[in-house]
Amino acid sequence: MKHTGADILLRTLEDHGVEYIFGYPGANSLPIHDSLMKSSIHHYLMRHEQAAAHAADGYARATGKVGVCLATSGPGATNLVTGIATAFMDSTPLIALTGQVTTNLLGSDAFQETDIIGITMPITKHSFLINDVTDLAATVQEALEIAKSGRPGPVLIDLPRDVVAARCTVDEKETPSQRISKPISKKQGQRMDRGNLKWISRIADSLNKSERPVILVGGGIKLAGACPELTTLVEKGHIPFVSSMMGVGSVASGNGYDLGFIGTHGRDLANRIVHQSDFILALGTRFSDRTTSKVEEFAPLASLAQIDVDATSIGKIIKPDIFLISDLQEALNALLPLVEEKKRKDWLARIERERSSIQIKENGDGCGPAGNFIKMVQESMPENTIAVTDVGLNQIWTVRNWRTRTPRGLITSGGMGTMGFSLPAAIGAQIAAPEQRVVVFSGDGGFFMNMQELATISAYNIPVKVVVFNNGNLGMIRQIQHLFYDSQFADSELGRGVDITAVAKGFGIPSARTDAENPEAGIREMCAAMGPFLLEVMIDPDTYVFPIIPPGRSNMEMIYGRSN
Repeated sequence: MKHTGADILLRTLEDHGVEYIFGYPGANSLPIHDSLMKSSIHHYLMRHEQAAAHAADGYARATGKVGVCLATSGPGATNLVTGIATAFMDSTPLIALTGQVTTNLLGSDAFQETDIIGITMPITKHSFLINDVTDLAATVQEALEIAKSGRPGPVLIDLPRDVVAARCTVDEKETPSQRISKPISKKQGQRMDRGNLKWISRIADSLNKSERPVILVGGGIKLAGACPELTTLVEKGHIPFVSSMMGVGSVASGNGYDLGFIGTHGRDLANRIVHQSDFILALGTRFSDRTTSKVEEFAPLASLAQIDVDATSIGKIIKPDIFLISDLQEALNALLPLVEEKKRKDWLARIERERSSIQIKENGDGCGPAGNFIKMVQESMPENTIAVTDVGLNQIWTVRNWRTRTPRGLITSGGMGTMGFSLPAAIGAQIAAPEQRVVVFSGDGGFFMNMQELATISAYNIPVKVVVFNNGNLGMIRQIQHLFYDSQFADSELGRGVDITAVAKGFGIPSARTDAENPEAGIREMCAAMGPFLLEVMIDPDTYVFPIIPPGRSNMEMIYGRSN
């Protein structure tokens, strides 16, 4: 029986467990949208293509599955670029489907023809241009495997309109996956061999001999599904740990070994203890500048072991003394039997003394009423609530104060720092986890960038709770200007001329306004809402986050305000 290329595309996605696509139509993607009418895959019509990519990203982060977004050619495809780059930097498995002009028009500067493969080449794991309908099933299968294998990331499939509209014969008894003779295994090439076990033994020996060890947890732990193994390692060896922003939540907060997240806006305690450590085991992290600050002065007393599935992440920023390229779950399972149970009383007591001295200096959590507000929201919502942050002060306030209890309980844009991420990403997360609550923490600046997605939330009655901190400014930019540009607030004031609650109501979403000092009534109203709800939180523009590391300084040079 003959099927269109669009039918084959969707059947292959169905066969591999894809349930949702987030997209926006155009003339060159219409054959796919037409086939979606008879597919089991549910299409969510977003209001902007960038939001479609972020929604697919949020879905993938909440589930660990591959997210899928769809756009037409030309500006539809280019509008996906920021979302693809966001997924690439944070290693999110994503398939971006783009419509394209017909194959006979390629290279002719046809209407809405764009070389989207060339544009996105640096921010995808791989890209495919389909020229023959008979290649579709195998290519989609390969793309899915590439997206989720090794270090996950986005893959783009460019689909000329004549290819997805063309018909070819498909054997109804044969599923698309059965036509692939050599599927790629997630674990292919990653099994523990003698060479790997030798390095595991060396890492265990260094860890056992160290007096002041610290584990540095990156986002790769979550991607590998290795959170239980890491928790066991921490508790067996009584090893304190710090996290990169993407690693936050890998081990549930409150087990006594969590020192907080590290780096520019991280915890003073985390930065100081890393500086004092004699051995660091880095797991699934690439040592970005937001983590290390001044590389030359990072952890000067420590030897370093690094384990990562991605060879390009090994030694990219800091050269390790020992390294292992391996699936993290397999590596930790091999490491655990070799790690000794040690109390490390002196090291843990030293950490507690450091903690006490810092708490006196911090005089709170460094986030003021915004941090207290976030804590109150978490206390008022179910334990398995997923928090999704935007970028700016709201992101740091949330990461520092939301006590993550599950690995996928906090979703944020780390590597790209993409403003406008939170609202569409929360849509994807809520669709991924319909039985859980999802709450957005955004600033007014980030909210304005994708606020049209309130229309998507309203149209589908997606029960996302949206918190918008309104300080009338680009808060993080204002803080940097206050500290390092002599309070010259150039182009960072947004003003408060927009009635955000009225905007939400205009989209059909209930809303309320409160202030960060006395938010109890507003929080109760938001949490009681059965459907979507927006809570605007008025906050003083001078509410910053401290401590912070000045540009070009080391992690030991955190400041708590202006020096003059």
